[in-house]
Amino acid sequence: MKKIASFFATIAAVAALSACSQDDTPVLHTPTEFKLNTPPFAEQLYQLTDNGQLTFTCSQPDYGLGVETTYSLEISLTDDFLDSRTVTLTNPLSATMSTSTAGVNLAILDMLGVVDEETWAPYADNRVMPLYVRAIAQTAQVEYSKITSNVVKLPNVEIYFAIKLPGYIFLTGYPEFTEPNEANKDKLIRLYENEDAIGSKIYSAVIEDVPAGSVAFRFFTTLTGWGGNSLGAGEADMTDIDISKDFVEGEYNGDIVVGGKSNWKIDWAGGDLTITVDLNTNKITIQAGAVEIKPTTYIYMVGNNADWKAPCVDNQAVYDNWRISCSDGSGIYSATFDLAALPADDLYCRFYANLGTDEWNGVKAKWASDPNGSVNVEVTSGTEYPTVEGDGCFMMKAAKGKTVNVVLDTNANKVKFTFVE
Repeated sequence: MKKIASFFATIAAVAALSACSQDDTPVLHTPTEFKLNTPPFAEQLYQLTDNGQLTFTCSQPDYGLGVETTYSLEISLTDDFLDSRTVTLTNPLSATMSTSTAGVNLAILDMLGVVDEETWAPYADNRVMPLYVRAIAQTAQVEYSKITSNVVKLPNVEIYFAIKLPGYIFLTGYPEFTEPNEANKDKLIRLYENEDAIGSKIYSAVIEDVPAGSVAFRFFTTLTGWGGNSLGAGEADMTDIDISKDFVEGEYNGDIVVGGKSNWKIDWAGGDLTITVDLNTNKITIQAGAVEIKPTTYIYMVGNNADWKAPCVDNQAVYDNWRISCSDGSGIYSATFDLAALPADDLYCRFYANLGTDEWNGVKAKWASDPNGSVNVEVTSGTEYPTVEGDGCFMMKAAKGKTVNVVLDTNANKVKFTFVE
């Protein structure tokens, strides 16, 4: 009996040990159901705009754990999604998914192949079309956790033309003084912004094979006749201002009079002429020959100088006043700022390569003082400091009310702040 009792005791102990050793670690489930809800007014006309939002809700996939789920939204013009685009969500961690209608519109234009006014023409009078939407959920960057929802159809989505095209101004006077009006728009020479610098307000053109002789011209920003928005060499109407003597070593640099109606006049030896008009500084450059014009590019100074507005396209108007520029392709950017309205005694800032589509959204500055934002570097006027990608700020004491010149060398990744007396 003792042997039998001992045997059963051993069995019990082994069973107890086995029970204690079972793995109770929670397991990440692969969800089998994920539903994108059809909006209550799905059949209505959705007019996409520059400042609207498109919002969807969805069920939360069952992962079996209290895990954080990341959502994304795909759109297509066909229900098979053979050609689709992912649109940016305001909060990708929320099951209430909102995206800007401007972003949706640009994605649709991309799928349609609209890149300019010519490719837009087939849709100008046929702007309403169906749009198909689906959501994707995933957790912990685990590939097998990814699940795609059902497809929701919005049958009546109205798009609009939103492709940014290079701006231009009109030249008149060569080959003849043609009135700047709509009827003559195809007869006038145009100076364009560079395609890589749309919105720069710097316009240029190479005028080929200009014959030898006296050449005179001025510019108009609109086609509203001789009384329209003119850019001239002086105030007087139809007066030729001879700049031949100032055309030194094949180049002339001068001022533009906004609203002026005088012409620039050159005794020209013949050949190509390159003209650049900068309406940021109201300067004109005229060069002999066909000269490659480097587009002006910008970097944005973000901080309390702009009252900590988010570096996104919605705040473009704000940051047009807080950008540093490079016009020669050197990678060295500079600008001078008046800090009279600085909201604090000290300046805090960092630098972004471009303005994103969303609010902060975790995007780090390309040129900052510290990777994690925990260290703000105090700067001294006239001294260079290294930059890193991150969130840390450069801090310049007693900057309020001062004028500061900023130079950012993107080759060496160094920045210099200098008080301007």
